[in-house]
Amino acid sequence: MNQRETIELVARRELAEGLRSRAWRAALAIQMLVVAGIAIVSIVTSGGSGIHTRHLATAGPRAAAIAAKARTEAKGYGIKLEVEDATSAAVAREKVKNEDADAALGPRGLTVGKDPDAALVALIQNAARTVRGEARLRAAGLSPAAARAALEPPPLPTVEISTGEGEGGTGLAYIGALLLYVALISFGYAIASSVVTEKSSRVVEVILSAIRPVQLLAGKLVGVGILGLIQIAAVAAIGLLIAVPGGSISLPSSTFETVVLVLVYFVLGYVFYGGLFAAAASLVSRQEDTQSTTGPILIVLIASYIATNAALGDPNGGLATIGTFLPPMAPMVVPGRAAQGALPAGELIVSLLLMLAAIVVVVVVAARIYDRSVLRFGTPMKLREAIGFAIRRG
Repeated sequence: MNQRETIELVARRELAEGLRSRAWRAALAIQMLVVAGIAIVSIVTSGGSGIHTRHLATAGPRAAAIAAKARTEAKGYGIKLEVEDATSAAVAREKVKNEDADAALGPRGLTVGKDPDAALVALIQNAARTVRGEARLRAAGLSPAAARAALEPPPLPTVEISTGEGEGGTGLAYIGALLLYVALISFGYAIASSVVTEKSSRVVEVILSAIRPVQLLAGKLVGVGILGLIQIAAVAAIGLLIAVPGGSISLPSSTFETVVLVLVYFVLGYVFYGGLFAAAASLVSRQEDTQSTTGPILIVLIASYIATNAALGDPNGGLATIGTFLPPMAPMVVPGRAAQGALPAGELIVSLLLMLAAIVVVVVVAARIYDRSVLRFGTPMKLREAIGFAIRRG
C-alpha cells in the first residue's frame, strides 16, 4: 500500500472503533440531551416568539371600545390581548381577584392584580386616551375619520441601516466558541488516550512493524477528527432543530459564514492541538502519567478559551484582533467575531495563513517526537529531551 492508502486504513480503523465505543456514543447522547434540554427550557421561559398572552375582562360599552382599540395596538407592546365580556364590573374585578384575568376594565377604570404587567397597563391606558380623545373631538364637531386622523397620525418613516449582528450574533459567537472548546478538549484527550492505550498494551509494536509511525499518527488524527465533526454536527443540529422553529433564538445573517468557519477552524484547531496531545501522550507508557505531559497543553487551551470569552465581549477590540492571529486562540475567536459581523476579510486571510504555518510546525515536531518516543517504554521521556531530538533531526 502507498502512504495515502495506509493513512486511510488507520483512519477507518480509528473511526470504526470510535463509532463502536459505548463511551463515545454515551457522551454524544448526553451532549445532545443537554443541548436539547437547554433549547426546550429557552423556548418555555422565553415564551416562544416573545408575544405574551394577556386576558382582559370588560364591563360596559365604553370598556369594550377601549378594549377594541387596545387589541389593534397590542402587537406593538409584545402582547396578544384576549378580551372577555363580563356581565358586570363586579364580575370583571372578581376574575382578576381569582386570577382568571390579568386586568378588568369597567366604568370606574382599570383594575389589576399585584405586580401587574407594565406593558399591559400602558397598552390599555394609551387605548383609553385615544378613545376619550376621539369622543371629545367628535363632540367638538369633527367627523369620526377626522378625529381618528388627528389622534392617530401616520408613524414616522423608519429606515434600516447595516449594523452589527446584535444579540443573535453575540449568542451564536459564544455558543460556537464553547462548542469548539469542548470539542478540542474532548478529541485532544481522545487522541492522547488512544496513543497511550496502544503503547501500554504493546499493540503499537505490532502496528509499527507494518507501517511507519508518522502514518499511524496521521491516520489517528484523521479518524478521530471525523468523529469530532460528526459529534459537532449532531449536537449543533439537534439544538438548531429545536430552538429555531420554537423561536427561542433568531439566527443572524452571518449564520452560514459562521458555521463554515466553525467547521474550518475545528479542523485547523483539532490538527494543531491534536498533534500536541499525541506527541505529549507518546512520552508516557501509562494512562495515569498522561496528565503530567498533557497538562501544559490543557492549560494553554483553557487560558485561550478564557481570553476568547473576554475578546468576544468587544469583537473589534485589541484582544480580539490579537487572538485572531494567535493559533491557540484563533480556532475559537475567528468564528465568534464572524458571528458578530466584526471580522475583516484581510484579518481572516492572515489568520488562516498563520494557522496553517503553525500547523506545519506542530505536525513536523509532533511527528518527530512521536516517531522517537512511541516505542520507548518505562520511564517517561522528558519533554525537553523529546523536543531536543525533534530539533536535532531537523
